Amino acid sequence: MRLEEKRKAIEAQKKKVEAAFTRHRQKMGHSAFLNVVKRKGDGAARNRGVRRMHWLGNS
Repeated sequence: MRLEEKRKAIEAQKKKVEAAFTRHRQKMGHSAFLNVVKRKGDGAARNRGVRRMHWLGNS
């Protein structure tokens, strides 16, 4: 009976740890996604467009 209780306690602890890792992974993925979106909306895209328009204007 004691072994069964220990096994259940270990499994419960394992589930808690896995849930914590999952939450952490999701938060990191979300922040990485936001960083990419932020960079994409940054001035880099606008600068490329300005250069392209400048190049077209000189031809």
